[in-house]
Amino acid sequence: MRTAIVLIGGLMLTAGCSKGEEAAGTGGQSLDAATAPMSTAGVETGNPSAPSGSMRADVSALAGDTSGLNVRVTDMGTIIDLAADALFDFDKSTLTSVAEAELAKAAELIRRAPPGAIQVIGHTDSKGDDAYNQKLSEARAKTVAEWFGRQVGVRQREFQVSGKGETAPIVPNETAGGTDNPVGRAKNRRVEVVLPTTAPPG
Repeated sequence: MRTAIVLIGGLMLTAGCSKGEEAAGTGGQSLDAATAPMSTAGVETGNPSAPSGSMRADVSALAGDTSGLNVRVTDMGTIIDLAADALFDFDKSTLTSVAEAELAKAAELIRRAPPGAIQVIGHTDSKGDDAYNQKLSEARAKTVAEWFGRQVGVRQREFQVSGKGETAPIVPNETAGGTDNPVGRAKNRRVEVVLPTTAPPG
């Protein structure tokens, strides 16, 4: 009788451990809980009809590296110029497999920036139809803002998203002689991330 009681107690203890391990598991369940869907309410887009959907919260492994970014300070704020060719394939608005390295550097600067809205502005070169370039610039800016919206320490910021198409080049798309300037056009294909330089009043 005593042996049977000890045996039953041992079985109950084993069952209890199994359930505890399942509840605290280190596999897909716990990762899913850590990356639960979040609202996109903090992202304002230039296209109100675009679907908002849901996003997951990610932490970039590259969060500490900000080297190699093209950063300039203007009256508008601190501007990070992200080369579109490093983020997107030709004529696309989905991120490439290597885009995260550049975006993670920008995310680290956003974490350090004073409070205030972050502007994400898409730009294209002058090739192609004006209306198409406008649409592409908006789509690329939205993609970048949504990526930021999944990053811990960044996702709580307000993002104002817009596109300027080919209307705001930083260098000429053509040479002084009127011929094509591929180097200049590459610089104009970009997404600007504008950080506040001082905290907003209030």
